[in-house]
This record gives sequence, structure tokens and C-alpha cells, in this order.
Amino acid sequence: MPYLKRIFNSIFGKNYEPVWRQFASENNGSYVVGKGQHYDSVELAYTNHQIIFDQYTLYQVVGKSSYTRDYTRVRLEFRSPDNLQFRLTKQYLVDVIGKVFGAQDIQIGDKSFDWRFLVKGNDEFKVQTLFSNELVKRLILAHDDIHLQLMDQEGVFDEPIQEGCSMLYYLSETGVKNIGQLYDLLELYKAVIDQLTKLGSVKPMMTQNQSR
Repeated sequence: MPYLKRIFNSIFGKNYEPVWRQFASENNGSYVVGKGQHYDSVELAYTNHQIIFDQYTLYQVVGKSSYTRDYTRVRLEFRSPDNLQFRLTKQYLVDVIGKVFGAQDIQIGDKSFDWRFLVKGNDEFKVQTLFSNELVKRLILAHDDIHLQLMDQEGVFDEPIQEGCSMLYYLSETGVKNIGQLYDLLELYKAVIDQLTKLGSVKPMMTQNQSR
């Protein structure tokens, strides 16, 4: 599929590779060319963690017509001593993506935030503390389309996760078109991982062969 995607992008002018390579270079990261079923990705290190950015294209055939939809993904794996889990989505989305075991609806206490987002989690205090952080809240409010989840299972498109790990997983139903959007996502991940560390929900880890 990644090979077919490159052909499709070259035809329809959707090649964002130069922007993603620039983003990797400016942040001392790596631009990794996908092989087989893997997609091109940007891999960055932050406080002994590895953050992976990539785009996933869903190909669908309905009758005699074919359709594609681009998604932007960001993933970060770590070991969690408390198995904290949460899911944040836009309020209007049907609640069918993923499952947080033992989860409950959580109100953050900010009317504008609670009106826009549906939050579920298995630890009300920690989830409220995380999303009440002013930086985290501001960065999330800047997104028109967001699915952010902390989970201990495979991602929406069956992205693998290492045994015994949790994955901070971001998914957007749009392709990133400019470097500013990538920087916004990086700042969001930095802010969230910093807060999770303060909450005691993160044990640092770094691997050279994190699954893509």
C-alpha cells in the first residue's frame, strides 16, 4: 500500500514528504522510508521516549468506485505503573472507536472544553488533572479534529503495541499539510507526556526498533 500511495500522491499532488523531512531535520529526528506494509514516518526522541508521526491511507472499494481517506497518526509507547487509560474525542463523534475498560465519562470543569470534547477514563482525578493543565488544554482546543487515547491495546488500524506497554495514540481524519501542524502535534505530545510523568503514570523507555 505505501508504494501505491506514493503513485497516488504523485498524480494528485498530495506529496507532503518535503515538509515531513524538514520537520525531522529541524528536530534532530529521522525520516524513515516505509518498507513493505509500513508507511514513511518521522521519528523523534523526547525525554527518553520515541514519538512516531506518520500518515495512513485507508483504501475502500464500493461497487465499481474506489475511495481513499488520509489519516494522520502520532504514537508513543511507554510503561505505565498505574495502567492509566483515557480517550478524548469530539463530542459529535459516535462513540465506537476503541474501548477504555472501567471507563466513565469525565467532566474537566471548563465549559468550553467539556462542550467540545467527550472524555472517558479509568481514573477521574488523574484525567481531570491532565486535561485541566492550561498548556495541554490550549493545545487540544486548537484542533478541529482529534482523537487522543492512552491505551494498552492495538490502535484503530491494528497498530501493534509492545507487550506490557501503554500507547499514547493520536488520530486525525486529515492529512497534515504544513509544518506548523506537525509542530503543534509535537508540542501537544510533549505537554501530555510531561504531565503524565508528573502524575506518576510514565516509566521512561526507548527502543531502537519500536514497531510501526
